Amino acid sequence: MEAYEKLGQFYLGAPYDLKNKKRDESWVLYDSKDLTTHAFCVGMTGSGKTGLCISLLEEAAIDGIPSIVIDPKGDMGNLLLAFPELRAEDFQPWVSPDEARRAGLDMEDYARQQAELWTRGLAEWEQGPERIRRLRESADFTIYTPGSEAGLPISVVSSFASPPDGVRQDPELYRDRITSTTTSLLGLLRIKADPLQSREHVLLANILEAAWNQGQDLDLPGLIQAIQNPPLTRVGVFEVDAFY
Repeated sequence: MEAYEKLGQFYLGAPYDLKNKKRDESWVLYDSKDLTTHAFCVGMTGSGKTGLCISLLEEAAIDGIPSIVIDPKGDMGNLLLAFPELRAEDFQPWVSPDEARRAGLDMEDYARQQAELWTRGLAEWEQGPERIRRLRESADFTIYTPGSEAGLPISVVSSFASPPDGVRQDPELYRDRITSTTTSLLGLLRIKADPLQSREHVLLANILEAAWNQGQDLDLPGLIQAIQNPPLTRVGVFEVDAFY
């Protein structure tokens, strides 16, 4: 393991001799400095695309490189299934009852079988519990699930909450928060709005600022009502009706 456990060296496995059906004794190492722009991973179904990407993310985490993963398919959640002790009881909540039934085993025995399989498999590639432990200790893994309570739910509506005093008292930071929230909301509506020229952007920004100046949170119904009846009479030097 010491041969590849170097900062900036991503360990991806070893070359495999298809003709003789055995792995080579050397390592496949990838220099993280090469990951400076975009990359595209393509291949047939079952060819190992997801496994490769998970390996890259794990190696990045071990080196303290953070990742944000957008995963519509739901495969990358497997990053959290890393058990340093490789105990059967760690695997049991996550094994498939259907697979256990097809194997003719109860859940406990099937989990034990899987734990032994993973232990042997990792040992063949000179990896063990200590490297899994290092991965778990190197990063916090969090799953956000928009529109679901399965993980940590997130919602654009929470962005309408009044910022803390520290943000409101910093004019530049406060303006950035108003602008970014307004731009994000209009983006969800597929409206490309210039913060200085778009009437939609100017109106929403002024509504948010008026509410937040009073420490008032807004929810979606409240925002809609404020759009229908703006809590301001002027936009710059113009009356609201004249401006719009």
